[in-house]
Order: sequence, then C-alpha cells, then structure tokens
Amino acid sequence: MRLADHSDGLDVVVQNTTIAEYRLGTGIDAVNTPKPHFHPLRTIGGARVTDFAPEDHPWHQGLQFAFPRVGDHNLWGGGTYLGPDEGYKILQDQGMISHRSWDTRELTDGRASWTETLEWTGHEGQALLAERRAVTASPSDVSSAGWRLDLNSHLSNLTSSELTLATPAQRGRPDGGYGGLFLRLAEGFVPGQLWGDHGEITQSGARSRTLVLSGTTGAGDVVTLGLAFTDPSPVGDQAWLYRFEDFPAIGWAGAYETPFTVPVDGALELRHRLAIYDGAVDVDLVRKDLEH
Repeated sequence: MRLADHSDGLDVVVQNTTIAEYRLGTGIDAVNTPKPHFHPLRTIGGARVTDFAPEDHPWHQGLQFAFPRVGDHNLWGGGTYLGPDEGYKILQDQGMISHRSWDTRELTDGRASWTETLEWTGHEGQALLAERRAVTASPSDVSSAGWRLDLNSHLSNLTSSELTLATPAQRGRPDGGYGGLFLRLAEGFVPGQLWGDHGEITQSGARSRTLVLSGTTGAGDVVTLGLAFTDPSPVGDQAWLYRFEDFPAIGWAGAYETPFTVPVDGALELRHRLAIYDGAVDVDLVRKDLEH
C-alpha cells in the first residue's frame, strides 16, 4: 500500500487501484455539515462500496464520523429532529468539522497510516471539540482479496461545560440512535444475511461487537464487509443501526440509546474497524480480521 497526495486529502493505493479516497470536505454546503470523509471506498478488485451525497440524504458522505447533536449544534447535517410531533426541521444550527493539520504519515509492513488534528465547531464558529484522528489501512490477514481500515478518534472537550453527544433517539425517534462512524453504501446494494458475535442479526439496534455481511452492489459485484467496535471494553451503548429498504447504510451506533457525555477538560475515545473484501468470504475468517 502507498499514500498519494490529493489537493483535498489523501488516497490509499494498492498496485493500480485507489481503494480509499479521503477528502477534507471542501465544497460541501453548510446545511450538510462539511466534514472529512472517505469516498469512494473500493475493494482490491475495484468494486465501489460507498455513496456520496445521495439525493435522499445529501449529508451522507461515504464513510463519515459525526454526531447529530454536539451540545446545541447539529454536526451531522440536514434537518434537526425535534421530536415525534414535529419531526425533522431545517434550523440554523449546523456546524462543521474541519481538518487543521496532518501530524504523522507512515508506510510500514505493508500498512499506510496517518494522524491528523481536526476541530468541531458550532453554527457560529464556537470551538466544541478537538479531535485527534488516527487512520490505518492494512492488508487482510485472511484473504488476498481484502483489506482493513481502522479509524480511531480521540475527542477533547474545548468548552467550559459538560458536552453531550446525542442522537435523535434521545428525542423519541424509534431506532434513531445514529451518530458516530456511519457508512452510506453504494446505491442498489442488496445485503445477504447479517451475522453478529452470537448468530444472525435480524433487526437494527442489535448489540454485538462485530457485524459481518455479504451483498451485491448495484453494479453486480459481490462483496463482503466486516465491521467492529475495537475498544477493549465498551465505552458506550454500542449497537448496529442499519437501513436497507429505503436506502443502504450501516452505523456504528455507540450512543444508540444513551448519549455520550464529555466532561469539562475531559475526552472520549472511540475505535472502529471496517474490513472490505471482493466476493463472499466466510464469516469466521472475517471475524479473525476484525479481532486481530
């Protein structure tokens, strides 16, 4: 693997295939919360697995890390959920997540990694959170047709009061606990069965450290995805939130029912992994990659 510079970020390249394009969010409308994101993400064979700014949810930007509520601000994009009676409304409350600096960059043992500093700001530019983001792309341990992406975020409170990271679930939306790392899948993605740590997953909101599924992209490519919370012990209310009928997406829902609280002068660290393969790969093999 190697890293290639881009005017708006970095690319991860394997042989002649760019498997990940990391972009800083330049040009995204304010209402959709500008934020760094990965798009497209591809398999080693070149199958695209992400979508960007689809018409139904233009604030869904490939693989992104954000929260619907950071204090009084919308750091997700789009409408703000006000409750079962009022639903979503576009308010003047969207902030942004901005890249501030590249801190390290390494190529070792076939892995490509970097760290960067970001700042989460409110609608009027208020400093809310400082983020140190560490990203590593590495080859699969179990399949020559696979690779892994680790994204770890350390969030420090920049305000003078306790800061809550919340989701629409806390305002009464059923299965509304999206927030954190979120994967908008390519249009037309059709999943097969979903598997968790203890068997098949049949409902959004399932509790499991890992999630594995194979599916077919809209272009007809069979791919397998493995997702994991990689913290040594749970730091929140971890669940898997997903949609496939109206649009295809999966979220690492770390605050599915209970919001995160970052104390004054305190911090929160969240660690995630995504594994991507060409073809259908055995669930137990994918788990080995997720647990490595």
